[in-house]
Amino acid sequence: MRFSTIVALVASIGLVSATPTPETSKAVTAFAGPTGDVALSTESGCGSVGPLGSGHYVWYIVVGCTPGSEMTCQATDSTGCLPGNAKHIGSMEVDDPNDTYQIASKKNTNTVQFVCPSGGQIRCQANFNDSDDGPGYSLRGKYYYIFHEGEMLT
Repeated sequence: MRFSTIVALVASIGLVSATPTPETSKAVTAFAGPTGDVALSTESGCGSVGPLGSGHYVWYIVVGCTPGSEMTCQATDSTGCLPGNAKHIGSMEVDDPNDTYQIASKKNTNTVQFVCPSGGQIRCQANFNDSDDGPGYSLRGKYYYIFHEGEMLT
């Protein structure tokens, strides 16, 4: 009886120590307006920040990235997981956080692709058509993988 109790105790300790701890993510803050006069750091899901507030046409996040990596800047729905409705978005832009140069821009879309610059940081910005569209959207910058013909996924 004691042996089975000891075995059960050891097995449960092994199970607890084998359970992975949840990955902690860096908090990203969304800013509104060209000067960042409103800050929002609520995580909406799937690595997004939002839902964004109302009263501003421009919302952006500043995200660190690995230079040379392929990424997307995306305005998602308010849950943060699905692409947002592009009909409310005038343009998506990616630029240097110090606003020295534009990396990518696309009109009437919810996603713009780009390559992370050598500085390792970008500003992902959504320019909405109406200043009250923000609550229906979240923002995220994420890595993406392009599958080339003949490659094997591992």
